[in-house]
Amino acid sequence: MRARDTDRVDVCGLLDSAHDDGQLSDFEHRDRTKAAMAARTLAELDALVSDLQIPDKLKGSLPLPPTGPGLGLHLRPRLAIAIGAVAALGAVVFFAIGGGDGDADAPDRPENVLSAPGLAQMIDELRAGYGDAVVDEATIYPEYARIQRAQPGAPGMSQDIDYRDGLQEPDSRTGRDPKTIPVDLARLDIPAVVGLLLGAPQTLGVATPDSIHMSVENGDQGPEVSMYLSDGRMGTSGHITAGFDGEVFSIYPATD
Repeated sequence: MRARDTDRVDVCGLLDSAHDDGQLSDFEHRDRTKAAMAARTLAELDALVSDLQIPDKLKGSLPLPPTGPGLGLHLRPRLAIAIGAVAALGAVVFFAIGGGDGDADAPDRPENVLSAPGLAQMIDELRAGYGDAVVDEATIYPEYARIQRAQPGAPGMSQDIDYRDGLQEPDSRTGRDPKTIPVDLARLDIPAVVGLLLGAPQTLGVATPDSIHMSVENGDQGPEVSMYLSDGRMGTSGHITAGFDGEVFSIYPATD
């Protein structure tokens, strides 16, 4: 069964979780994430998480290879627990939704907004809250994001929105340049962009960055992302600019 982009993104989220709780080293996490983004089938994705302890709240994000006579795929017992009634649907991958009284609709948000599931969650919440994910620009950190977009019903005004544990109410409004060209975050190739971000420390020569953020806006070549890494202890910094599809436009490596 062929894997979809959403399947690859969800497996990257599982790998992020395993790295955060100490199951994977930095090298293993980077290597498996790259493999997940290049995986063509659900069986390949399944192999990348087969030896991991998966938290109960994330078991819904496991890749589910189809089973049955002649299919040649073995579904581990631990995966079968997570399938439930959706097994017949084949590759069903989704983010877990938090429960609890009065909190039934609150998503269980990834801690790192710059992770694959973190970016996907933010974009989904933008679309749910505003009907689309079109922004003038966005600056995204691991802990939060700052988003600027046209004010609904007033295209001559822009509004600033914080994304921190969910979308916050706009906290400021200013005049908007009529020449501003917005970009649609829904068109962002998340696996490709996160792949660049994971390789950025080596690419830029900032091996142990203590500050990372990504800006998104329309550039000279269309919608683009810029990834900034710096290490204050070593006095080094650098950045990469790429398109929404992950094509690299420019690299500015670290300088002492």
